[in-house]
This record gives sequence, structure tokens and C-alpha cells, in this order.
Amino acid sequence: MNAQVTAIPAPFDATPTRVGWDKSVLDPQRPVAEARHRTRVWLQRHWNLGDLADSVELAVGELCTNAVRHGGGLAGLELILGAGRQFAPPVLRVMVMDHAPDRLPEPSDRDGLLDEGGRGLHLVAALSWRWGWHRTGCDEKQVWCTFAITPRPGPGQG
Repeated sequence: MNAQVTAIPAPFDATPTRVGWDKSVLDPQRPVAEARHRTRVWLQRHWNLGDLADSVELAVGELCTNAVRHGGGLAGLELILGAGRQFAPPVLRVMVMDHAPDRLPEPSDRDGLLDEGGRGLHLVAALSWRWGWHRTGCDEKQVWCTFAITPRPGPGQG
């Protein structure tokens, strides 16, 4: 007997796991270093995403440095772990807020080999799946990047 079994898709949980830190909890003398450290620790200990830790930590460092140097100061950092769906992988979104909504984040067009700056957004673009930005109000903007998470085989799936 060939009974056809129709799989019912699991409901999509649209509520992602989210963690974030605003400038009040980041070390005012070293906000970028602390943001990088908190990101790495969270990815490794809480979300078991150690394989992404290097790339995400570097992207966080670049975005937070831009916020400090060009964005009027680092206002906050958020990480969102979004669940996968049938045709979309799970993703990790990094969001960095700053205080300069009118200063647009644009990759540098300089290509000097000896230049000491101007490569941050190019690095973020190379490391992440996508990146972008938007204003979050009259006094802040958010620069974000997204990393696709490679699903791991479950128990007994090789």
C-alpha cells in the first residue's frame, strides 16, 4: 500500500532571539573592543556559532569604529538570530547604532595600498551576506549586516 504522507510544515517562529548593549554598558574608554568581545562571547557561549565568531567580530569592530569616528559616537549594538524557514536559511543580523543620521555610510573609493583607512565597509561587504543602513529617528541611524548561518546536520544525519 502506497499511502502518501503529506508533511505539515512547522509554523515559522517570527520572534527572533535578540541581544544588545547600549552605550551605557559599554566601556566608555574602549567601546569598540568591548563590543567585539561581547559579540564573540555571545556567539560562542550562548548561540554555539563559534564558526562565525571571527567574521562577525571583525564586522562588529568595523561598524563600531565607524560609529565612533564618523557617526557621533556608538549608541548601541544589537545581534538578532533569526530562525530559518523552508527556503531561507537562519541568519544573524548585526546592527550598530550611532548619533549621526545625516552622515551616510559609503564605502571608500580610494584604492591606495598604503592608505590606513577607508576599507571598513568593503570588509563588511566581503564578510557578510548583505549590509545596509537606515535612520531610526531624528537623532540616530543604524548600520547593519547579515550573515547566513549554515545549518548543521541533526542527530543521525551524517
